[in-house]
Amino acid sequence: MDLKEKIEEFKRKARMSGLKVTPQRVAVYREIISRNDHPSAEELYESLKDKIDGISLTTVYRTLASLEKAGLVMRVPTLRDKVHYDARVEPHSHFVCLNCGRIYDTEIVPEVNTDKLEKEGFKVLNCTVLCYGICNRCKVENEEV
Repeated sequence: MDLKEKIEEFKRKARMSGLKVTPQRVAVYREIISRNDHPSAEELYESLKDKIDGISLTTVYRTLASLEKAGLVMRVPTLRDKVHYDARVEPHSHFVCLNCGRIYDTEIVPEVNTDKLEKEGFKVLNCTVLCYGICNRCKVENEEV
């Protein structure tokens, strides 16, 4: 799917979720899907502040919260302070480099037995693996020193 088709699909899903399709929401979503680095709200704001008149960091945070609630983006937890976001919401996992902080998509999808949780009254909607370690790039750089 090309960028234009992804944006149209986003608009359709947003409307189905009861979200108004605003220029700010489209701009934030477009920025996330055009990147491969799982940006934080601050990084998105820095990329958008000169492109979208009147956008603020608060607007970016609110937009991300509404997109997350509608299931259009997901948070990627890290051990660092900032929350990062991913527009790829289908089940997949992530690898977080403890050295450089980069976040990589992985195709590790766990087969977790959720029966015990469901017996205890939980409703499991998604299960993901979050791996921490040193990425290839940092590993190679450290070996060269």
